[in-house]
Amino acid sequence: MTDRVELLSYAEQVLDGTVRLGVRGPRTAALLARCAFEDWLDEMSAPWATQAETDRPPTTSSKLVALGALHGNELGEQAKTAWNGLSRAVHHHAYELQPSVTEVRYLVRLVRDACTGSGPEPAGPILKD
Repeated sequence: MTDRVELLSYAEQVLDGTVRLGVRGPRTAALLARCAFEDWLDEMSAPWATQAETDRPPTTSSKLVALGALHGNELGEQAKTAWNGLSRAVHHHAYELQPSVTEVRYLVRLVRDACTGSGPEPAGPILKD
């Protein structure tokens, strides 16, 4: 179940009510979308991340900055919006409300657009050997 398209489809099923999770649905859908996003971001970062001469892998923040620099500012901003929104949605704080279905549906769409390449820039590495 690690295929990005499947994860996003499951997220949409949770949001549509096909898979009933009650009040936990939006947060669970956000978690599924975040898993798909992280996988996509790792794939997009692979050409340069493996060449870094360090003992630590790059952070998500550095991957997002590099994504914008290498693939265009519009895709970079779309990815930052998705990451920040999903991060907020999956982290529970007692003083915050659950994320809304509408908010999570928008974030799932952002991730799907990025993963399928229907966003502002094609989804695929542009670095050549």
